[in-house]
Amino acid sequence: MAVTGPGARRPDGLRVLYLTASPRGDLRVDEEVRRVQKAVRAAVHRDAVHIEHQPAATLDDLLDGLTRVVPDVVAFSGHADEHSLGLDSGADTPNPGHRLPVRVFVQAMGAVDRPPSLVVLNACRSEAHLAELVRVVPLAVGMRGGIGDEAAIGFAARFYAALTDGQSVQAAYRLARLQLEGSGMPEADLPVLARGAGADPAATTLVPPHPSKPDPALA
Repeated sequence: MAVTGPGARRPDGLRVLYLTASPRGDLRVDEEVRRVQKAVRAAVHRDAVHIEHQPAATLDDLLDGLTRVVPDVVAFSGHADEHSLGLDSGADTPNPGHRLPVRVFVQAMGAVDRPPSLVVLNACRSEAHLAELVRVVPLAVGMRGGIGDEAAIGFAARFYAALTDGQSVQAAYRLARLQLEGSGMPEADLPVLARGAGADPAATTLVPPHPSKPDPALA
C-alpha cells in the first residue's frame, strides 16, 4: 500500500494539527480528542500518525501550528457559524472567545508553503465554508447544520480510525457517517465532503504503513 492521490503527502506518516476551542466551556472537545487518540492508537498504522493537539486554540496557535507542525490535516472542533470560527481569546476566565472570520482561516491555509491536504471542521454549520476552503486545499469536511457532542465525537473517532487503518479519505468519511447512522443518531446526514479541482477523495490515502513493518493485509 502506498500514499496515493493529489492530496497524498509524506511517506513517513500523517501529521494532524487538532485545534479545539470552547471558551464558554459548553462543548466536550477534550473528550473528542481523547476518543480520537484512543481510536488511532488501536488502528493498524498507529505509528504513522502524529496528532498535535492545541486545546483552547487561539489565532496564534493556528498560525504557529501551520508553520511548525506543517500538518497534512488541520482539524477544528468548536463553535462556528456561517461567517466565523470560534477560537479562544486566551483569557483566564470563561468568555465569548474570538470570532475568526472564515476568510482569514481560509487565507491561512493557503498562505504557507505547504498547505494541508485536508481540513476537517467538526463544528455546526461549517458546510458554508467548504467551497472557499477547496479553492486552497484539495479536500475539506464540514457540517451542514447543528451537530451535538455525541455525534461530533462519534464521527471524529471513526473518521481518524479509518484513516489510520489505511482507508481513503472517501472511505473514512463514509464509515464515519455510517457510525452515526448505525448508532441511531439523527445527525448522520450532516457531514459533507467537498473536493477541489482535480482532487479525488477515493484515490487519496493519507496514511501509509511504516516502511519497516509489513502491511498486515499482505501477510
